[in-house]
Amino acid sequence: MTLQWTSSMSGQETRIFRGKLIAGILKRSFWKDDAYGELNGHMVRFKTNGFWKRTTQILDIEGTKELGLITFNIWKSTAVITYENQTYGWKFDSWMRKKWQLGNGDDFVQYVKRSSWKNEGDIEIQNISPALVLAGLFIYGYFWKIAAAS
Repeated sequence: MTLQWTSSMSGQETRIFRGKLIAGILKRSFWKDDAYGELNGHMVRFKTNGFWKRTTQILDIEGTKELGLITFNIWKSTAVITYENQTYGWKFDSWMRKKWQLGNGDDFVQYVKRSSWKNEGDIEIQNISPALVLAGLFIYGYFWKIAAAS
């Protein structure tokens, strides 16, 4: 399945489209590295903890049940996601940071940013939960925010 994404200049809101229909949204907190999102009826929250060794919990929309955990490696710009007892790797595919992927073997999602000037692109999904698709966009936004602050 192929979706399209577009993000505001600040990165606070990312909308996900299936053609011209909105399929989901990811909204980030302005002050914290927290967010919430929905895609195809799957609603999740991202709550970031820690300072030097950052992790983000993937929670149900109420914030009561932990569904997964994201562990960041800031120096390598990679992340590991544990979701429903499965482990997935996240990494950039190009030095320009216009392509990135999340997956574990046959189950994956690939993201492509169409331009260096606009925050928009395509998402190619192969047997991955919508919560993980949102996690891939969340992680990209996390590293984008770090790069912008540098």
